[in-house]
Amino acid sequence: MNDAFDILFNWPDSFDHGPAADDAFLKAMQTAFTHHYRDSEIYRNICEHAGFSISDLESIVDLPRIPWLLVDVFKWYHLTSVPEDQIVITFTSSGTTGQKSHTAWDQGSFDRQTAMRRRIMESYRLVDPHPVNYICFSYDQQTASHRGAAYAHSAYTTFAPAHEIFFAIHPGPGGEPAFDADECLDVLRRFEHQSYPLRITGFPAFAWRTLKAIETDGRPLHFAPESLVIHGGGWKTMADEAVTPDVYATAVEKWLGIPPSRVRDIYGFVEHGVPYVTCERGSFHVPVFSRIFVRKPGTLDLLPEGETGLLHAVAPYNWAQPALSIVSTDYVQLQSGCPCCRKGQTMKLLGRAGVRKHQGCALTAAELLDRTKTVQKAGATVGAK
Repeated sequence: MNDAFDILFNWPDSFDHGPAADDAFLKAMQTAFTHHYRDSEIYRNICEHAGFSISDLESIVDLPRIPWLLVDVFKWYHLTSVPEDQIVITFTSSGTTGQKSHTAWDQGSFDRQTAMRRRIMESYRLVDPHPVNYICFSYDQQTASHRGAAYAHSAYTTFAPAHEIFFAIHPGPGGEPAFDADECLDVLRRFEHQSYPLRITGFPAFAWRTLKAIETDGRPLHFAPESLVIHGGGWKTMADEAVTPDVYATAVEKWLGIPPSRVRDIYGFVEHGVPYVTCERGSFHVPVFSRIFVRKPGTLDLLPEGETGLLHAVAPYNWAQPALSIVSTDYVQLQSGCPCCRKGQTMKLLGRAGVRKHQGCALTAAELLDRTKTVQKAGATVGAK
């Protein structure tokens, strides 16, 4: 579509920050901002109210001045900068209150988001040409619908050829989404006796429930050290079972034989679309495809590295919606100097300001886990009588 986009989204190393990457990012942001300013009347009105126009985006230091939208805007408004017939996919995330975020992509936005994810995985050397078995602790195609997290989890089953993929959340006897940790354990036992490495994706709470089932069984499983765990989505209503990344990685190594350096976390939200993946040292690195700022709650003043505030994410990839500058309700800190020695900043996630997760797919999954737990407790009570 545009030379500026082609240069940025074909950047060879996703963490090769520096003047050249800054220049490529700025040019892509100028292209995206000009488009949304001209073709989204609502966003243009917001910009005019803020006193910011196309000529004001001149250098990399102007990025935080780009008028932002609060992430909740996409729950209440369907904002687009292209004709509806150019939109090829819409992801809807719905929470328990019924509010829905609508994230729309045209074909170019879809392709750029796909390219970002692959470049990041390649830069971490997590793409492998050899077949693996996958267990995806997320929704299969019949139950996923257009849930954003389910799409992302499935996408991480594309970075090594699949010998087999098992989706842990699939239709139950009545067609409703169902999850059974013992069923997942049986699948893992079967995979253990095959010659393929294992890759695990999806919600960590489901994987943790399965690790606890292995612990109850008492026999550790053993998979090739090149196996990989890459998960995201948080713990949601299962916060009482949540563990730290170190505890989680230790359990994975103990019960599956996969080393901690091969246990990775993904952070993202559908309204922003850029995936953030931890390195082998557990840090969320900011790729060249986005920039992160931190804002003080209340005043929204910019905060320096090391101080805690609201996440302000900037990225040019989405041509279909004016989602190029988003303030979320996540608390973060920015840091530098990761021991892995990659360039650029890292994010430290410190919780959520709001009481509900915006990515409703994850909320729905957590409610399923909560329901599973309730059923298991009821069964135990019946069995005890």
